[in-house]
Amino acid sequence: MTGSADKKDWKAEAATYTLGGAGVGLFVSAFQTAYSPRKGGSALDMFKRYGGTIGFMAAMGGIFAGVEAAAAQIRDKDDYVNPAVAGCAAGFVAGIRQRSIPAAFGACAFFAAAMGTYEYSGGFEGKMHGMTREQREELRAGLFASKKDLEK
Repeated sequence: MTGSADKKDWKAEAATYTLGGAGVGLFVSAFQTAYSPRKGGSALDMFKRYGGTIGFMAAMGGIFAGVEAAAAQIRDKDDYVNPAVAGCAAGFVAGIRQRSIPAAFGACAFFAAAMGTYEYSGGFEGKMHGMTREQREELRAGLFASKKDLEK
C-alpha cells in the first residue's frame, strides 16, 4: 500500500474502468428494463429508457480510476489518499447528476471518506495480510495500553 507508486498510465486505467463501468451500467439497465412497469419492446428500448445509467456508471468508473492513477503519479505515493481523492471526484459527479451543488459536495465527502477508510484499513485483506506472526503481535501490542502504562 504505502510506498512508491507503480507508474500506472492514468489514461489506460480510466479507459479500462470506463468500459467496466459501462458493463455494470448495461447490466443494471437490463434489470431496470426487465422489471419496469412498461413491458414489451425491443432491446433498444433499454438504451432509450436507461441509457443514462450506462453512461453514468461508465463515467463514475473512468473518473475514479483515472483520478486515482493520476493522483498516484503526481504524489509519487500509493497510499489511502489516492482513493480518497478519486472518491471525491466520482462523488462530485454523482452529486452533479442530481443537479445539486450541496449533493455534489456531500457525495464528494462521503465517497472520499468511504474509499480512503477502505484503503487505509487494508481493503478486503486487511492490514495484517502478509505479516509474520511476530509482526502481527507487535502491531497488536502497539494498539492498546498495557497495565504498566496505565499505572504511570
